[in-house]
Amino acid sequence: MFFILLIVLAAIGFVVQHLLGWVQIKNFTKNYTELRYKGKVAIGRRPSVFKSGTLVLLQLNGKNEIEDARYMQGVTVFSKFKPIEGLENLKLNKITGKDLTNFNKLLVKAILDAQHTLKVVESGGEIEKIPSPMMKAVKKVNNIFKSERGMKHGVRR
Repeated sequence: MFFILLIVLAAIGFVVQHLLGWVQIKNFTKNYTELRYKGKVAIGRRPSVFKSGTLVLLQLNGKNEIEDARYMQGVTVFSKFKPIEGLENLKLNKITGKDLTNFNKLLVKAILDAQHTLKVVESGGEIEKIPSPMMKAVKKVNNIFKSERGMKHGVRR
């Protein structure tokens, strides 16, 4: 009986998580569409598991000057986009860390990621996918096993 109750609770949790994630994606789509309608949009991301994940949308004009900026930061699916004040009229490709001293570290990393993304896209490159926290953990475990296996067989890497 306890096992069945546990499965039902896990299923309910999964459905609730899915629905709340859908609401968050809908919020992202709404904000992205609003900014995209005005011009091109640079997206910066700083995913995290234990710290706040951060996502930045920077709407740029033809001179790569930031006209509108929004960010989503938090550890839950209840995070929503908020405006960023103080970036207006700055050229994204010219921003340095000194220009971003008023912002928290995670937001700065996301803005600098948006800058990197813009450079890669403008040069015709492709944006690398950031592995999920689960995939990072799996890769670390795989590397541990590979290094242990190599040591057993006398192979050093």
